[in-house]
Amino acid sequence: MFEEEVRRRIHFAPEPDWVKVQDFKRPATLDQSKSPYGFYTWLVDDQSKLDFRPHRYDRTIEEVVNLSALSYLANVTLPFNPYYDELTIHHIRILRGDQVIDVDVESRYIVMRRERSFERLVLDGRWTLAVTLPDVRVGDIIDTAMTLSGDPACFQGEFSVPVLLQNLIYWDRRHARLLVPPERQIYMKPFPLGWTEPRISVLADGYSEILFEASQVRECDYESDTPGWVMPVRGAYASSIDTWKRVGDVMRAGFEGDTDYPDGLLDIIHQIEIDHAATSDRIVAAVRWVQENIRYFAFSFGEGGFVPRTLKEIFADRIGDCKDVSKMIAAMLTRMGIEAWPALVDTSRGFDLANTQPRLGAFNHCISMCYHDGRMYWFEGTSDVAQGGDLDHMAQNDLGYALILKPGGDLIRMMDKAPGLDYEVREVIHLPVKTGEETVIEIDYVYRGARADGVRRELRHQSLSSYVEDRCALFSYIYGMNMCAIPQMTDDRKRNEIIITTLVTTDNPWHMTSRNGEKVFFSPESGFDYVLEEPEGRRRFPFDIGDVREGRITTLIKTALPLSWPTQARSWDFGGLRLSFTPRQTAQGYEAVRDYTVSRPWLTAEEKMALDRAYSDIGTYDRMSICAPGRAPVKWLPGLMTRAALWGGLPLLGLAIWGVVHLLT
Repeated sequence: MFEEEVRRRIHFAPEPDWVKVQDFKRPATLDQSKSPYGFYTWLVDDQSKLDFRPHRYDRTIEEVVNLSALSYLANVTLPFNPYYDELTIHHIRILRGDQVIDVDVESRYIVMRRERSFERLVLDGRWTLAVTLPDVRVGDIIDTAMTLSGDPACFQGEFSVPVLLQNLIYWDRRHARLLVPPERQIYMKPFPLGWTEPRISVLADGYSEILFEASQVRECDYESDTPGWVMPVRGAYASSIDTWKRVGDVMRAGFEGDTDYPDGLLDIIHQIEIDHAATSDRIVAAVRWVQENIRYFAFSFGEGGFVPRTLKEIFADRIGDCKDVSKMIAAMLTRMGIEAWPALVDTSRGFDLANTQPRLGAFNHCISMCYHDGRMYWFEGTSDVAQGGDLDHMAQNDLGYALILKPGGDLIRMMDKAPGLDYEVREVIHLPVKTGEETVIEIDYVYRGARADGVRRELRHQSLSSYVEDRCALFSYIYGMNMCAIPQMTDDRKRNEIIITTLVTTDNPWHMTSRNGEKVFFSPESGFDYVLEEPEGRRRFPFDIGDVREGRITTLIKTALPLSWPTQARSWDFGGLRLSFTPRQTAQGYEAVRDYTVSRPWLTAEEKMALDRAYSDIGTYDRMSICAPGRAPVKWLPGLMTRAALWGGLPLLGLAIWGVVHLLT
């Protein structure tokens, strides 16, 4: 779209009649403690007229409290999508005391195409209207009002809008208003933290007015390590849709009806069927073909963010976004007689979708799935490396809930994923008795499932030696000078398992020596670092602990030295996380196994605080320190020396006295 076309989508006009313009008069005082970012928000006003072509009015009034916010408030940027948006600027004003300065936006604005997601290989076609305000000073108040009209045609007149009643910054006043025409129904569900009940009334023209008003709205509590589905603010979702099936009907339309397979694609499908007799192997081959041959790139112009391209376009260009590759996988499997469909998911909020209002815009990603032998399988087509494993060992990411885009498809729980041992370390330490002899440490790093796919991804851009370089740096930190042998790797693609073996040697394995001569040896690998975080005190929200998984670190020390080490097994259970330490003396030497199991992707706030309280106790078993007693001090030697000096010295003293007396006489 050219700039001239974009400018035709921009208008300048007063507020429309349906908007209730809010009066504003600055109070005499301002609490600067409520402006940590250098500006104070006096008013946030959202009003929506939810016709079949919706109109969304937005007004903000913010004051420049100090210089740190000057550049932020003096440069106004309004992004919009000219493929379906109409942008109307009502006013941008500078309020300076009793003076009102209207900015001539129409003569000062510029438009620019800003592809903010280009680095992520996404072109969304958005443009930005930008205005640099003249002569903005500390103490000025910036009053901006605009309206966006329109929605993608593929939404079929349905709408969804979030109503935020709290934010990360303090609001002096919040005003939110929804106008619903009599022929439409609206459904609302509050966020988990609740909402302020709206006032609902019917206006003279038949529209229902839903009104939220609040003053002195404090900023929300926020913890950056919460799961993506946690909503730390008060508010609600408003939607014209009451069921997820209806959401599926709207979003499915762009995926249906394309049976025009290009000849080249039919040839590839036929070859897969020739090469693989088993249905399970055909499924894997089709998924891998897409992962290896369709390069990720998203053309999201207009409705491209919601509707996939045709099979012919995807195949010809060999590029596509998540919708395109998911459509391609489903189409290939369908052609083979396997039931397969694209499915919508949310990579951040997927685990809480079932508790929220059905709505458009609830999903940010598309994957594919199929049914085989009574089981559902889920595939990530945008993987930039072909996944390893046969169908039973191919990694599947549990994203909570998914909406399958088939007739009658509904929101379903993807899977009850059981933890699998996806990361394992086996270290054998040959610890000599004599000082100066070489200590040899053999380490196997074992990666399975998604972890194995991650290693393959990393090794596309670096050598195996550079991949384990950070481990060698760790060994140097612990032991000083050492040597890492060239690592070796075995990759079992069918089981989706990678084993990397490395050999470390050092002449000085002892990290420290105590006063009584006791020497301390550190195990190279920590056991629980992969799931432990520094204690942080009080929590309010759940804690994101990552994907469901298991890990194990096994340490075997072969030595004739007498070692002191923890002899009692320990375990800790924090609901979504279990840790254990198991020591035993074997015929080969001292062995310790440190296990962790993440049974769900988050801990409750209470579980995380319990983990924090146990942090120091767990830490003593994390990076193990093994002690070798020094030589016991010889307690009888000082007494012997005293006696020898006494009994040997007395005769000599007597002889000296006799000589002196003899000379004098």
